[in-house]
Amino acid sequence: MISLQRARLVTLVALVALLATACTSTDPPPARAIRFVHTFSPAETAALDELLTTTHLAVEATLLPFARGEAVLGQAMRRSHDCPDLARIDATWLPALAGDGLLAAPPAALAARDWLPEARALASHAGALAAAPMSTDGLVLLHRDPPPQPWPAAWPPRDLDALVAAGRALTTAGRWGLGLRVDGYWLVPFLRARGADVADGVHGTLGIDGPAAEAALAELAALMQPGGPAAPPAAPGTEAETEARRFRDGAIAILATGPWALPELADLRSGELVGVAVAAWPGAPRGGQLLVVPRCARDPDGAWQLAAALTGPDVQATWSRRLGMVPTTAAGLARAGKLARQVHAALAGAAPLPRHPASAALFDDLNPAVAAVVAGDASAAEALAGVRRAWSRLLSPAPQRPPQPRTVHPARAPARRGAP
Repeated sequence: MISLQRARLVTLVALVALLATACTSTDPPPARAIRFVHTFSPAETAALDELLTTTHLAVEATLLPFARGEAVLGQAMRRSHDCPDLARIDATWLPALAGDGLLAAPPAALAARDWLPEARALASHAGALAAAPMSTDGLVLLHRDPPPQPWPAAWPPRDLDALVAAGRALTTAGRWGLGLRVDGYWLVPFLRARGADVADGVHGTLGIDGPAAEAALAELAALMQPGGPAAPPAAPGTEAETEARRFRDGAIAILATGPWALPELADLRSGELVGVAVAAWPGAPRGGQLLVVPRCARDPDGAWQLAAALTGPDVQATWSRRLGMVPTTAAGLARAGKLARQVHAALAGAAPLPRHPASAALFDDLNPAVAAVVAGDASAAEALAGVRRAWSRLLSPAPQRPPQPRTVHPARAPARRGAP
């Protein structure tokens, strides 16, 4: 009996000691996950999920619908409510967010990276780096490799007229020479080719206040009419899917799109996209995707660590081969896949949209105008008259309208992306 009582006492003492140890443990609590909101395509999201399994960072990643992304993100930052730690944004969103003082500056080590000049420019505001540039993009011309025959001798095209001529030459029974999109972003090369452009809030110019802009819009619409060299418009909301199917089936010879579409257009072999070649579209716009840390972030240090990982040379090289994503550092580009290097070279002569808070909103008015003219519901003059009025109000010194949920910008929406 005495030995049994003694055993019970020993057991009780051991249990009390164990509970005391647990209650006074100095082990740190589990780390709070870094809140990362992004506009990744499905292919990019899969690559992100795979990457996160190899890092020590705890990350809570959330898809930010591109159509409402700027408005939702800006509202969260301004109210400091439900604020993310890290966000991937389109480069056109940066002037408004940075101009309103909503972003934290990158740490010195990240700012000193070997960023490519065009990437650093997209990620800068008021002369200083305000974001970590993740990728550059823009409109380029894609065709199958090897190309369909008979292929134009004058390639790549030196100007818009040469591109249209190539499209006409490649149009045959069952194949359109060109693949374009009913969207204001695709109108930009036509505007620039004819001496017009989109509005420039920095210099206060409308860009479309002359007959050249009307001619450019009428030209784009004419190419997509029955009997023209461009494929007919896809049903709204199915543009990316329809373009990919037509291109892969050989029904489109030259597709005007961006690197965001490459995972759906090219073949993935041994971890690298192949079977597609890239050429420059004269007058094309150039853009990019940036990683920003809001001032209201609860874990800015962790957020910048994640940004550094996402823009490291190993990740950039791997994603360039697998996704066609164009690296933003010299080290990443040196190890990039063939297609990503071709896109980078094709965008060397492309010009970005004006760096102004209003630039992201320009397509709210331009997109429906393009659609109306292509559908035959309005003339180019009628449609652009309404755009001029809207842009004049947008650029006026009067109080600006707050960011509103907008039509998905096809060039930058995820794939949907580009993500529409």
